[in-house]
Amino acid sequence: MFLTGIFGLVVLCLQAQVSTKIAGRVYTDEGRPAALATVRLQEIPLQVSTDENGSFFFNNVTPGTYTLIISLIGYIEHKQSITVQHGDNRITAVSLVNNPVELEQVTVTAEKKENNLQYTPMAVSALNGRQIEERKITEMGDLVLSVPNLMTMNMGAPTLSAISIRGILTFSTDPAVGIYLDGVPMFDGYSSSLQMQDVERVEVLRGPQSTLYGRNALGGIINIITRQPGNTLKGFAEAGFSNYGGQRYSAGISGPIVKNRLFAGFSGLYDTRNGYFRNAYNNRKFDKPETFNGNFYLKYLAGENFSLTLNVKGEQNNITGAFPYVVNADSAFKDPYTLNVNGTNIEKRTVLSNSLTAAWKLKGAQLSSMTAYTLLDDTYRDYDADYTPYEILTYEMPYQKQKTWIQELRIVTDSYKKLKLTAGAFGFIDNKKPVSTYSYGPDAAAFDPNAPYTTNTYSDKTVKGFAAYANLTYSISTRLNVSAGLRYDYEDRKMSFSTDFVKEPDPPVVISPEQVIKGSNSALSPKLSISYLPAKDLQLYATYSRGYRPGGFNQYALNATQLNYDPEYTDNYELGFKSEWLNHRLRINAAAFYTYWKDQQQALSLPEPRVANVGKLVTSGAELEVTALVAKGLEIRYNLGIVHSDYRSLILTDASTGSDNKDYKGNRQIFTPSFTSAVSLSYHYRINEKTVLYAVPEWKYLGKQYMTYYNDLVQDPFSLLNASVGLRFSGYELSVWGKNLGDARYLSFAYATQTGSTTPVLLGIPRTYGITLKARL
Repeated sequence: MFLTGIFGLVVLCLQAQVSTKIAGRVYTDEGRPAALATVRLQEIPLQVSTDENGSFFFNNVTPGTYTLIISLIGYIEHKQSITVQHGDNRITAVSLVNNPVELEQVTVTAEKKENNLQYTPMAVSALNGRQIEERKITEMGDLVLSVPNLMTMNMGAPTLSAISIRGILTFSTDPAVGIYLDGVPMFDGYSSSLQMQDVERVEVLRGPQSTLYGRNALGGIINIITRQPGNTLKGFAEAGFSNYGGQRYSAGISGPIVKNRLFAGFSGLYDTRNGYFRNAYNNRKFDKPETFNGNFYLKYLAGENFSLTLNVKGEQNNITGAFPYVVNADSAFKDPYTLNVNGTNIEKRTVLSNSLTAAWKLKGAQLSSMTAYTLLDDTYRDYDADYTPYEILTYEMPYQKQKTWIQELRIVTDSYKKLKLTAGAFGFIDNKKPVSTYSYGPDAAAFDPNAPYTTNTYSDKTVKGFAAYANLTYSISTRLNVSAGLRYDYEDRKMSFSTDFVKEPDPPVVISPEQVIKGSNSALSPKLSISYLPAKDLQLYATYSRGYRPGGFNQYALNATQLNYDPEYTDNYELGFKSEWLNHRLRINAAAFYTYWKDQQQALSLPEPRVANVGKLVTSGAELEVTALVAKGLEIRYNLGIVHSDYRSLILTDASTGSDNKDYKGNRQIFTPSFTSAVSLSYHYRINEKTVLYAVPEWKYLGKQYMTYYNDLVQDPFSLLNASVGLRFSGYELSVWGKNLGDARYLSFAYATQTGSTTPVLLGIPRTYGITLKARL
């Protein structure tokens, strides 16, 4: 509050100054704000760039007549004559017209500031809202191979996905790839998988990003940016139907409440299907997910220099038949999409994310403050944990709430300065309270004489953290830039827990009375980068960066020295180039990387179940992205990924004896194909002024991958073929689409810590197809 007050006083002082000013806004022909457009006055050497709202302004302009020129790659240059008088001069909003013979410029916020993707010296890719809609990317699992070396595989429910970048992933609910939703980090894996609804852009940052993003950015970051309201009144309504009883309905509206000042937007979604799996136990469909999703925006512009944005997002999932696993891969392939369990596997999840962002424009910099609150409420009932029709083990989580409070202050200096700074302070409080219940049924008596019985575990964990970071970029010349950054993170954690034993009709027996354990850790996350532009549309860069993921608790450890495990780190070295050719009709980006993952947290069972820092992994590889505008309306995108992984140390329970720990060094990383390739075509044909026909086929190839840490379960190479065809006519759109059209049978997930003969597995989503009707205002 103190810092915010100081910022406000500075803003008021600056606003009190009298000057002759020119101000305006720039939009694309689709009504979106045109960020990073170049705006200049032809008669005098004044040039600025538009911000994320498409806004620009000039100060201290001498009254007179000028030629205003606005340019943006992918759009036709705009020129108009303006007359400047004393005081404020507001220009009517300018709409840029798409240039069909150039690739569209891509704007990203990878460095926590707006920048052209081609000028950002890191491996970052982006998908815009149109590409997401036309490819029918509706959930996290659909993003697989949308960019090089990105694996997002379905884990059996819309609430959780296995996400990996360049082979960096973890087999736990604490993500190794950070998920950010409109700038708000999702701390838990179960809060990370959300429906893709009314999305403006998805950015994927490959390689460690802890300098700017902090914890859980070992492998990279996925930024999901939803559409914000503006001066244009817009709305849509959509209905979709697919096989397996799929239904998807969504609607939204946004626009100005007070033009140029106050804007609001809302969108909602309902999605369901009957399920892919059949339960042989009762010969009924097993998995039936149901999702409600909503997004509300309120944005206030108090002049050109100050804005407030309130964002409220929520998602509720009601799932019968979550995580339909089958023990043993042979059984899964022998009778596909069939399981035999006596549980109903009911999951109910609610995710709520609220944020309030204030932004101040000062002379030469922008200050911002984000305050956020996230709630995760995720419960399980009657979850069959033995994956058989017998009464052996049932898991329930009747209560679980995770509440996260976040505060971030940030300053970003203007991009045209010789010395540029991005710096900030970040703090959070994360509290998680679950109740876990394991019920051992009558059939468990064969190996446990105490059965039937139930154990209940109660825990309450609070983590408090603080971080400060800074990243400086110095332009040695117009062609050479050097960037250096450093972040300091500190976390303090505390957890109380207890366990009781219930054997009906006896009263509960306390196995473990309430205990309290504490721990803390700190980390430094440096980054160093150098970039060189030998030509206008060619950039070369070299980067070193470190990733960090915090430590945690072993709440059941008997040895006091093993109650805490330490953080883990990735050190990444990268060389790359970005280029555009043939008058911006061809874009080629490539990168080569080497990553050393040390102090990796691994689950051990001997001498007691615990997590220990026993893993060391080296990954290396290369990536290629090619985008080409072959002809008017025809765009081709291709990406290739190569990853070689090698465990230098991997301590696991010996698979042959089950009684000793063994080093499985030389094994490969799980869920990481050594070779991936993806190509997509996007063809748009304008029949007349109001009618457009489009077709978007795509093919994805995934090479051999290992499904367990023991490397004794292998998924052979397979391909996924997707396609959509649509017709837009005067605000209406009809499309037909299909996913996995070749009906490939493949393993999407396995419990990686178990051996191949005993691990529960999940088959990937079968062939699906459907039809969608959309109306736009």
